Amino acid sequence: MKAIVQELRAAAALAQQDSEFISAARGLPCAIWLQAGADPEDRIPAWAGQPAAPSQCLVVSAPPDTWRKLLAPAPPPGYHSFTAAHRQAHGLRVKGDALAIAQALHPLERLFEILRGQLHAAPALLERSAIAGHYATLDLGTASTSLYIETSGLADGPPLLMLHTAGADSRQYHALMTDPGLRRQWRMIAFDMPGHGRSMPLPGQAWTEAGLTREAYLRTCIAVIRQVAGAPAVLLGCSMGAAMALVAAARSPDDVAGVVALEAPWKATGRRTPMLCHPQVNQAAHNPAYVRGLMGPAATLEARRDAAWIYAQGGFNVYANDLWFYSEDFDAAEHLAGLDARRFGVSLLTGAYDYSASPEDSGRVAARIPGARFTVMPELGHFPMVENPQRLLEYLRPELDHIRTVRGIA
Repeated sequence: MKAIVQELRAAAALAQQDSEFISAARGLPCAIWLQAGADPEDRIPAWAGQPAAPSQCLVVSAPPDTWRKLLAPAPPPGYHSFTAAHRQAHGLRVKGDALAIAQALHPLERLFEILRGQLHAAPALLERSAIAGHYATLDLGTASTSLYIETSGLADGPPLLMLHTAGADSRQYHALMTDPGLRRQWRMIAFDMPGHGRSMPLPGQAWTEAGLTREAYLRTCIAVIRQVAGAPAVLLGCSMGAAMALVAAARSPDDVAGVVALEAPWKATGRRTPMLCHPQVNQAAHNPAYVRGLMGPAATLEARRDAAWIYAQGGFNVYANDLWFYSEDFDAAEHLAGLDARRFGVSLLTGAYDYSASPEDSGRVAARIPGARFTVMPELGHFPMVENPQRLLEYLRPELDHIRTVRGIA
């Protein structure tokens, strides 16, 4: 026990010198304490709160065996982040109300990264000059919209259409879009959904949209395939994008030449919470931290910050709206009926550290699709194309080659 307490004290001291933790915790109306075991005397202050007495203290407590896993540089799934541990770690308890936890989620996630030794970033510039961007006006049937589209690779190559995650935008795929190998084989296309990234909301929907429906999302994707790609496309989607890639293949198979679904959910009930768009919670801090906890521990600090930064720039209520489709509307058991991988290749790749679309859930999806291929990626989490794109490519290339073979793409 004494050794665990000493390690927690050392980590708390490092957090108090960490620029991101300090910036994230500044202004919190609560203190943050760590506790090993049941004895309040073993509480360790990680953040003291404001000069005046804080309104409450958040106390994160766990038995020694749980802290040992949380302090490991390569913890097992369920122990790799604050949010994961809060859901899954044996005996971990958080004393404090839901609002205070949401307000403190960013420093809590950063604190848990520090606990397992992720102290410094190693910045590296991604050369993006191979990516070209433009706006395209699309007819969605019910309305017109101006979408921001990015392309790279062969001008006349087979289209590989990339669908971003809920609340994010096409920047998630930049590392793949700049890969020389993919550029030699594909015409890569990525776009920002309406209200995301550099695409403005649909006319009349800014600040008022109630939730992304399956039908509206499908209309947008099919419009991009027909009006931008101009030919059946291989769909590479992640999370929400994975669910829609599979829906599109089931509903409009003539528009689809294959599917690679990253982090495909079965039915991700519970991801949509009131704290995603709460007037007392900083959406630009909370929402990135909410998804930061989904990344695997091997993701570099720079990659984690990049993934979170995209979410920090999301518009008001955009992430919560997307989760209407991902967490409330989509149900693989119902919406993938009739999808058959024998017509074109369907592959599912899921990170072992993903607790939103878990390997078990993605495996259930794959089992429902005749002929589908399924692989668990042991090192990765919910955002593999940002966490470690080179490692993802080791899993992705064979699946794209398989689709080319099945489809007869030269």
